[in-house]
Amino acid sequence: MKRLVFVSLSVILLCLAPFLLFAEGKAEQTAASPSVPQPEESAGAPFDSQIPLRVLTDGGVTEMTMEDYLVGALLAEIPADFPTEALKAQAVASRTFALRKAESGKHVGADVCTSSACCQGWTADGTEAEIGRIARAIRETDGLVVTYGGALIDATFFSCTNGKTESALAVWGSDVPYLQSVDSPGEEEAPRYADKAVFSAAEFAERIAGIAPDANLSGSPVNWVGSIERTEGGGIGTVFIGGEAVSGTALRSALGVRSTDMDFAVTEDAVAVTTHGFGHRVGFSQYGAKAMAENGSDFAEILAHYYPHTEIKKLLCQTAEQLLLQ
Repeated sequence: MKRLVFVSLSVILLCLAPFLLFAEGKAEQTAASPSVPQPEESAGAPFDSQIPLRVLTDGGVTEMTMEDYLVGALLAEIPADFPTEALKAQAVASRTFALRKAESGKHVGADVCTSSACCQGWTADGTEAEIGRIARAIRETDGLVVTYGGALIDATFFSCTNGKTESALAVWGSDVPYLQSVDSPGEEEAPRYADKAVFSAAEFAERIAGIAPDANLSGSPVNWVGSIERTEGGGIGTVFIGGEAVSGTALRSALGVRSTDMDFAVTEDAVAVTTHGFGHRVGFSQYGAKAMAENGSDFAEILAHYYPHTEIKKLLCQTAEQLLLQ
């Protein structure tokens, strides 16, 4: 008797390889005029409702369809009242992100987890209207993924920018062709666009000691922060504090602030840090997608902007029997 069981995502993707479809004559697509493979009903069953995922939650491993997983991921990661095209762009990015994570084999006995610090957040909490809007965005992009050189991209995303995204090289030290700094205007109304954190001089010195133990913070705090080298995306690449070079990513982590785009206001008693943008700012900006959608861009144009030099491909599952084992 046959029963539905999980098949490793790497195996599924391998058996689906013949069904990776390009739209006819779209090989020369550009970021300026992206094209999207259109659904072909005769080619097979929907992808998302056929592909199972093993999801690691606080309560253990739960198996669910890709569609159910994506609904929960979008509920956790992006406001459901965003424009439809922004939700569709997030659906494609999240699907790509999940499949790439599954391929990596990071979790023993599971494909993805529900921690936003590791994979993507996930929740079942949502109103009927919110779930309906998100589910429609997922179904209207069924099986669509973002690729570079024929492989799934690392579809990183975040909340909002300071007006530009960062490159992967600036943040993580790896030069990724499709994760470059790009303009991202229109995000000033994002709730987390700007923030200010104030530290006492003693607290600031204590936090810096954890990442730069040789920094000389014995004098006046006014003299602690020296020259700053900025990245193309406007974040701190390197800042000299107490005479020691500190990276922007290390400083953001030590201070627990929202972005590497930091400005300092220092007095004898305190250090105020103002940030713009929220998140690592590499890849797809959610509030940038909102702004683009409100200005008439569709989801393919949004993805082409934030992931330059990439292509959208459609994964199809020819038959549910492919997911059945004896």
